[in-house]
Amino acid sequence: MATPTFHSKSTALEVVKGLNAKLDGKVVIITGATSGIGTEIARALASANAHTIITARDINKGAKVIEDIKKTTGNDKVEIMEMDLTSLESVRNFVSQFRTRKLSINILICNAGITACPYSKTVDGFELQFGVNHLAHFLLTTSLLSEFKAGNPSRVVLAYAQSKTANILFTKQFNKLYESQGIRAYSLQPGGVLTNLQQHIPEKEQRAMGWYREDGTLIDIFKTVKQGASTIVYAALASELDNHGGAYLEDCAISKGVNTDKTAWGIAPHAADMEAAERLWQLSEQMVSAK
Repeated sequence: MATPTFHSKSTALEVVKGLNAKLDGKVVIITGATSGIGTEIARALASANAHTIITARDINKGAKVIEDIKKTTGNDKVEIMEMDLTSLESVRNFVSQFRTRKLSINILICNAGITACPYSKTVDGFELQFGVNHLAHFLLTTSLLSEFKAGNPSRVVLAYAQSKTANILFTKQFNKLYESQGIRAYSLQPGGVLTNLQQHIPEKEQRAMGWYREDGTLIDIFKTVKQGASTIVYAALASELDNHGGAYLEDCAISKGVNTDKTAWGIAPHAADMEAAERLWQLSEQMVSAK
Protein backbone atom coordinates (compact mmCIF):
# COMPACT_ATOMS: atom_id res chain seq x y z
CA MET A 1 0.00 0.00 0.00
CA ALA A 2 1.45 3.36 -1.05
CA THR A 3 2.24 5.89 1.67
CA PRO A 4 -0.35 8.69 1.55
CA THR A 5 0.90 12.15 0.62
CA PHE A 6 0.09 15.09 2.85
CA HIS A 7 0.95 18.76 2.48
CA SER A 8 0.98 22.05 4.35
CA LYS A 9 -2.77 22.52 4.05
CA SER A 10 -3.82 18.98 5.01
CA THR A 11 -6.21 18.84 7.95
CA ALA A 12 -5.98 16.60 11.00
CA LEU A 13 -9.00 14.58 9.90
CA GLU A 14 -7.51 14.12 6.43
CA VAL A 15 -4.37 12.68 8.04
CA VAL A 16 -6.40 10.26 10.15
CA LYS A 17 -8.35 9.11 7.11
CA GLY A 18 -5.29 9.00 4.86
CA LEU A 19 -3.43 6.78 7.34
CA ASN A 20 -6.57 4.66 7.82
CA ALA A 21 -5.98 5.03 11.56
CA LYS A 22 -7.81 2.62 13.86
CA LEU A 23 -7.23 3.50 17.50
CA ASP A 24 -9.68 1.18 19.23
CA GLY A 25 -8.37 0.39 22.70
CA LYS A 26 -5.61 3.01 22.48
CA VAL A 27 -5.27 5.67 25.18
CA VAL A 28 -4.38 9.22 24.16
CA ILE A 29 -3.68 12.15 26.51
CA ILE A 30 -3.66 15.71 25.15
CA THR A 31 -2.77 18.84 27.10
CA GLY A 32 -4.22 22.18 26.07
CA ALA A 33 -7.17 20.72 24.20
CA THR A 34 -9.96 23.00 25.35
CA SER A 35 -9.52 25.34 22.38
CA GLY A 36 -7.71 25.87 19.10
CA ILE A 37 -5.39 23.23 17.68
CA GLY A 38 -5.71 21.03 20.76
CA THR A 39 -9.45 20.60 20.27
CA GLU A 40 -8.96 19.57 16.64
CA ILE A 41 -6.25 17.07 17.63
CA ALA A 42 -8.64 15.53 20.13
CA ARG A 43 -11.47 15.48 17.59
CA ALA A 44 -9.31 13.80 14.95
CA LEU A 45 -8.00 11.08 17.26
CA ALA A 46 -11.42 10.51 18.79
CA SER A 47 -12.76 10.05 15.26
CA ALA A 48 -10.41 7.05 15.00
CA ASN A 49 -12.05 5.70 18.18
CA ALA A 50 -9.20 6.44 20.59
CA HIS A 51 -9.90 6.65 24.30
CA THR A 52 -9.17 10.37 24.38
CA ILE A 53 -8.32 12.19 27.60
CA ILE A 54 -7.82 15.94 27.55
CA THR A 55 -6.40 17.88 30.47
CA ALA A 56 -7.57 21.31 31.52
CA ARG A 57 -7.31 23.85 34.29
CA ASP A 58 -10.94 24.83 33.70
CA ILE A 59 -13.05 21.68 33.98
CA ASN A 60 -16.30 23.44 33.03
CA LYS A 61 -14.79 24.81 29.82
CA GLY A 62 -13.34 21.41 29.04
CA ALA A 63 -16.66 19.67 29.61
CA LYS A 64 -18.26 21.68 26.80
CA VAL A 65 -15.46 20.70 24.44
CA ILE A 66 -15.83 17.04 25.41
CA GLU A 67 -19.54 17.04 24.65
CA ASP A 68 -18.93 18.65 21.25
CA ILE A 69 -16.27 16.08 20.34
CA LYS A 70 -18.50 13.21 21.42
CA LYS A 71 -21.31 14.59 19.29
CA THR A 72 -19.22 15.14 16.16
CA THR A 73 -17.30 11.84 16.33
CA GLY A 74 -19.82 9.46 17.89
CA ASN A 75 -17.09 8.37 20.32
CA ASP A 76 -18.18 8.26 23.97
CA LYS A 77 -14.68 7.45 25.23
CA VAL A 78 -13.71 11.11 25.46
CA GLU A 79 -13.14 12.65 28.88
CA ILE A 80 -11.41 15.40 30.82
CA MET A 81 -9.05 15.35 33.78
CA GLU A 82 -7.91 18.38 35.74
CA MET A 83 -4.34 19.66 35.49
CA ASP A 84 -2.90 23.15 35.88
CA LEU A 85 0.46 23.41 34.15
CA THR A 86 1.43 26.47 36.19
CA SER A 87 1.72 24.19 39.23
CA LEU A 88 4.02 21.17 39.51
CA GLU A 89 1.87 19.93 42.39
CA SER A 90 -1.12 19.87 40.03
CA VAL A 91 0.91 17.89 37.49
CA ARG A 92 1.88 15.38 40.18
CA ASN A 93 -1.76 15.13 41.30
CA PHE A 94 -2.82 14.38 37.74
CA VAL A 95 -0.20 11.64 37.44
CA SER A 96 -1.30 10.13 40.75
CA GLN A 97 -4.97 10.14 39.76
CA PHE A 98 -4.27 8.73 36.32
CA ARG A 99 -2.11 5.98 37.78
CA THR A 100 -4.94 4.71 39.97
CA ARG A 101 -6.87 3.87 36.80
CA LYS A 102 -4.28 1.27 35.74
CA LEU A 103 -4.31 2.47 32.13
CA SER A 104 -1.40 2.33 29.71
CA ILE A 105 -0.59 5.30 27.48
CA ASN A 106 -0.14 4.93 23.73
CA ILE A 107 0.12 8.60 22.80
CA LEU A 108 0.88 11.70 24.87
CA ILE A 109 0.57 15.01 23.05
CA CYS A 110 2.04 17.95 24.95
CA ASN A 111 0.15 20.63 23.10
CA ALA A 112 -0.52 23.27 25.76
CA GLY A 113 1.59 26.39 25.69
CA ILE A 114 1.71 30.14 26.07
CA THR A 115 3.72 32.84 24.32
CA ALA A 116 4.46 36.56 24.35
CA CYS A 117 2.72 37.03 27.67
CA PRO A 118 3.69 39.69 30.24
CA TYR A 119 6.46 38.55 32.57
CA SER A 120 5.15 36.51 35.47
CA LYS A 121 5.97 33.36 37.39
CA THR A 122 4.41 29.97 37.97
CA VAL A 123 3.23 28.84 41.38
CA ASP A 124 6.69 27.33 41.86
CA GLY A 125 8.54 30.53 40.98
CA PHE A 126 9.64 29.68 37.43
CA GLU A 127 9.32 32.14 34.55
CA LEU A 128 5.84 31.43 33.23
CA GLN A 129 6.58 30.41 29.64
CA PHE A 130 9.52 28.16 30.53
CA GLY A 131 7.60 26.71 33.48
CA VAL A 132 4.44 25.88 31.51
CA ASN A 133 5.85 25.06 28.09
CA HIS A 134 8.84 23.02 29.21
CA LEU A 135 9.14 22.14 32.89
CA ALA A 136 5.53 21.09 33.50
CA HIS A 137 5.56 18.88 30.42
CA PHE A 138 9.00 17.52 31.37
CA LEU A 139 7.63 16.45 34.74
CA LEU A 140 4.44 15.05 33.22
CA THR A 141 6.25 13.00 30.59
CA THR A 142 9.00 11.59 32.79
CA SER A 143 6.50 10.74 35.53
CA LEU A 144 4.48 8.54 33.16
CA LEU A 145 7.30 6.30 31.93
CA SER A 146 5.78 3.10 33.33
CA GLU A 147 2.50 3.87 31.55
CA PHE A 148 4.36 4.46 28.26
CA LYS A 149 6.19 1.16 28.66
CA ALA A 150 2.87 -0.58 29.27
CA GLY A 151 1.56 0.98 26.05
CA ASN A 152 4.64 -0.05 23.99
CA PRO A 153 4.93 1.01 21.23
CA SER A 154 4.07 4.49 22.42
CA ARG A 155 4.76 8.05 21.33
CA VAL A 156 5.32 11.43 22.93
CA VAL A 157 4.65 14.49 20.78
CA LEU A 158 5.68 18.01 21.83
CA ALA A 159 3.39 19.95 19.62
CA TYR A 160 3.47 23.61 20.45
CA ALA A 161 5.49 26.41 18.96
CA GLN A 162 6.86 28.17 22.03
CA SER A 163 10.04 27.61 24.10
CA LYS A 164 10.92 25.76 20.94
CA THR A 165 14.59 25.03 21.52
CA ALA A 166 13.84 23.46 24.90
CA ASN A 167 11.09 21.36 23.36
CA ILE A 168 13.29 20.02 20.59
CA LEU A 169 16.22 19.28 22.88
CA PHE A 170 13.94 17.53 25.38
CA THR A 171 12.47 15.40 22.61
CA LYS A 172 15.87 14.35 21.33
CA GLN A 173 17.21 13.41 24.75
CA PHE A 174 13.99 11.61 25.74
CA ASN A 175 14.13 9.61 22.52
CA LYS A 176 17.81 8.79 23.08
CA LEU A 177 17.02 7.42 26.55
CA TYR A 178 13.84 5.48 25.84
CA GLU A 179 13.54 4.55 22.16
CA SER A 180 15.07 1.14 22.88
CA GLN A 181 12.12 0.55 25.24
CA GLY A 182 9.56 1.24 22.53
CA ILE A 183 8.84 4.87 23.41
CA ARG A 184 9.52 7.40 20.66
CA ALA A 185 9.36 11.17 20.88
CA TYR A 186 8.84 13.86 18.25
CA SER A 187 8.76 17.65 18.21
CA LEU A 188 7.23 19.79 15.51
CA GLN A 189 6.15 23.13 14.18
CA PRO A 190 2.39 23.08 13.50
CA GLY A 191 2.72 26.15 11.29
CA GLY A 192 1.34 29.64 11.62
CA VAL A 193 -2.16 29.47 13.09
CA LEU A 194 -4.05 32.34 14.71
CA THR A 195 -5.53 31.08 17.98
CA ASN A 196 -5.77 32.30 21.57
CA LEU A 197 -2.00 31.80 21.68
CA GLN A 198 -1.44 35.20 20.08
CA GLN A 199 -3.71 37.08 22.50
CA HIS A 200 -0.79 39.04 23.94
CA ILE A 201 0.51 40.20 20.55
CA PRO A 202 -1.23 43.45 19.48
CA GLU A 203 -2.65 43.54 15.96
CA LYS A 204 -0.36 46.46 15.12
CA GLU A 205 2.64 44.29 15.98
CA GLN A 206 1.24 41.36 13.99
CA ARG A 207 0.96 43.61 10.95
CA ALA A 208 4.47 44.97 11.48
CA MET A 209 5.75 41.39 11.40
CA GLY A 210 4.19 40.96 7.98
CA TRP A 211 1.43 38.55 8.90
CA TYR A 212 -1.16 40.38 6.82
CA ARG A 213 -1.37 41.55 3.22
CA GLU A 214 -2.36 45.11 2.43
CA ASP A 215 -5.96 43.98 1.93
CA GLY A 216 -6.06 42.65 5.50
CA THR A 217 -5.95 38.93 4.67
CA LEU A 218 -3.41 36.57 6.21
CA ILE A 219 -0.34 35.64 4.15
CA ASP A 220 -0.23 32.15 2.67
CA ILE A 221 2.05 30.66 5.33
CA PHE A 222 -0.83 30.73 7.82
CA LYS A 223 -3.12 27.74 8.28
CA THR A 224 -6.57 27.12 9.65
CA VAL A 225 -6.86 25.51 13.08
CA LYS A 226 -7.77 22.17 11.49
CA GLN A 227 -4.74 22.39 9.21
CA GLY A 228 -2.52 23.35 12.14
CA ALA A 229 -3.50 20.16 13.95
CA SER A 230 -2.47 17.90 11.07
CA THR A 231 1.28 17.56 11.68
CA ILE A 232 0.61 16.75 15.34
CA VAL A 233 -1.74 13.92 14.37
CA TYR A 234 0.77 12.76 11.76
CA ALA A 235 3.48 12.63 14.43
CA ALA A 236 1.23 10.57 16.65
CA LEU A 237 0.16 8.04 14.03
CA ALA A 238 2.42 7.76 10.96
CA SER A 239 4.18 4.39 10.80
CA GLU A 240 6.90 5.78 8.50
CA LEU A 241 8.22 7.68 11.54
CA ASP A 242 8.95 4.49 13.48
CA ASN A 243 12.65 4.62 12.58
CA HIS A 244 12.94 8.38 13.01
CA GLY A 245 12.44 8.92 16.73
CA GLY A 246 13.59 12.34 17.90
CA ALA A 247 12.80 13.93 14.54
CA TYR A 248 11.53 17.48 14.14
CA LEU A 249 8.51 17.67 11.83
CA GLU A 250 6.62 20.25 9.80
CA ASP A 251 3.86 20.04 7.17
CA CYS A 252 3.30 16.32 7.85
CA ALA A 253 6.91 15.39 7.10
CA ILE A 254 10.37 15.39 8.67
CA SER A 255 11.80 18.89 8.44
CA LYS A 256 14.49 19.36 5.83
CA GLY A 257 16.14 22.14 7.82
CA VAL A 258 16.23 25.92 7.68
CA ASN A 259 14.32 27.30 4.71
CA THR A 260 15.62 30.74 3.78
CA ASP A 261 12.62 31.76 1.66
CA LYS A 262 10.39 31.46 4.77
CA THR A 263 8.00 28.99 3.18
CA ALA A 264 8.89 26.55 5.96
CA TRP A 265 10.05 26.89 9.54
CA GLY A 266 13.05 24.58 9.79
CA ILE A 267 15.29 23.87 12.76
CA ALA A 268 18.28 25.86 14.00
CA PRO A 269 21.60 24.00 14.49
CA HIS A 270 21.69 24.74 18.22
CA ALA A 271 18.39 22.90 18.63
CA ALA A 272 20.06 19.67 17.48
CA ASP A 273 23.00 19.86 19.92
CA MET A 274 22.89 16.61 21.91
CA GLU A 275 25.29 17.90 24.55
CA ALA A 276 22.90 20.80 25.15
CA ALA A 277 20.00 18.32 25.25
CA GLU A 278 21.69 16.34 28.00
CA ARG A 279 22.49 19.48 30.00
CA LEU A 280 18.89 20.69 29.70
CA TRP A 281 17.62 17.29 30.86
CA GLN A 282 19.84 17.35 33.95
CA LEU A 283 18.91 20.93 34.76
CA SER A 284 15.19 20.17 34.34
CA GLU A 285 15.47 17.19 36.68
CA GLN A 286 17.10 19.38 39.31
CA MET A 287 14.52 22.15 38.93
CA VAL A 288 11.42 19.95 39.22
CA SER A 289 12.87 17.79 42.00
CA ALA A 290 13.56 20.91 44.06
CA LYS A 291 9.83 21.71 43.95
